[in-house]
Amino acid sequence: MSFKSLPTRDDYVAMKEIVELDLRKPGIAIPPDAESSAWRSLVQNLLRVLCEVEPESASKDSAEFRAKLNEYRAQFGRPLHPQEERQAAAGCVKACEQYLRRMQHDHLAREAELTEMIAILREAASRFIGDSTDFHAQLLSSADRFKSMTKLDDIRDLKQKLSAEVSSLERVVEEKKQRDEAAIAKLSERVEVLQADLVKAEEKAAIDPLTRIANRGTFDRTLKRMIDASKKSGSPLTLAMIDVDHFKKVNDTYGHPVGDRVLLCTAEWLRSAIRHTDFVARYGGEEFGVILSDTDLSNAEARFTQVLKEIAKRSYEFQQDGEQKSVRFTVSCGVSQLTDKDSEQDLIQRADQALYEAKQKGRNRVIAKKPSVLSRLFS
Repeated sequence: MSFKSLPTRDDYVAMKEIVELDLRKPGIAIPPDAESSAWRSLVQNLLRVLCEVEPESASKDSAEFRAKLNEYRAQFGRPLHPQEERQAAAGCVKACEQYLRRMQHDHLAREAELTEMIAILREAASRFIGDSTDFHAQLLSSADRFKSMTKLDDIRDLKQKLSAEVSSLERVVEEKKQRDEAAIAKLSERVEVLQADLVKAEEKAAIDPLTRIANRGTFDRTLKRMIDASKKSGSPLTLAMIDVDHFKKVNDTYGHPVGDRVLLCTAEWLRSAIRHTDFVARYGGEEFGVILSDTDLSNAEARFTQVLKEIAKRSYEFQQDGEQKSVRFTVSCGVSQLTDKDSEQDLIQRADQALYEAKQKGRNRVIAKKPSVLSRLFS
């Protein structure tokens, strides 16, 4: 039968079967966008992880880098033309590589983690762009074959050709879906492992290895954060600086291993004496810092007076040269309350001055220090 002749009943039946194949429904040759959204979601999550990895010493470069990554996150959060996707992916990878080169000297350990993230990001972008390009090429080829079918005059031959092409197209789409699911699962697993490693690395970097409490860097960041919160809420905040008395004598008499255990005992006793809303850290050497939230100067002085009494009653027991020995020691403490005009350094300096006075007045005591009248006038 020719398309120019009138259709017969058999022709209508054949045409009905073609319609039932959904070949005339809009969009049959256009693949679903599920794989595109999945890749974009993966890339966005990777960029989010990169944004959250803040260097221990934050800098202008770090802030600009995170801002740039957030711009790319916003780009991948909306549908993009393939050419725009390529440009955004290439620009993102380039920005990451440039930033890593700038931070290489200061953050060698973190560089390895970030490099792995960028490799995953590069792989995801390459997979998304490259595989999608091949897929689109297959679809275009299929579309060309559909167009060529219009030259067929025999409706039955046309039906067979269309059925074969639909089967081929379904197979291509299914294979693409399976490849995407496998690749996303693999990359997601790598990201999860990397995120867990980063959490461990961050925790390790924040903890003093000897005393197993927060280190100086974490203390500095936490003090700034708690000061900002205190000034915003209007609640009192007090800082206590604590130092082990005659620590050099402990080291000289019993050796540094015993001195290390004394520091560990001090850290554990201080940690057990504070609330979960307070914060304790090793400030340096045998000195510790404790930040007390929602606590004024008089209450802090009373609390640490009791803490010092408890520490003085205790002792560290150990074996040395086959003999059972013990070390009893005391600590001195200086406390100061935050004022509206105080910076972090003002508060630390005043607490240190109070600690120095406690040492000068015989040790094993708490000295509370308020801002001087002169300093108030200048502020």
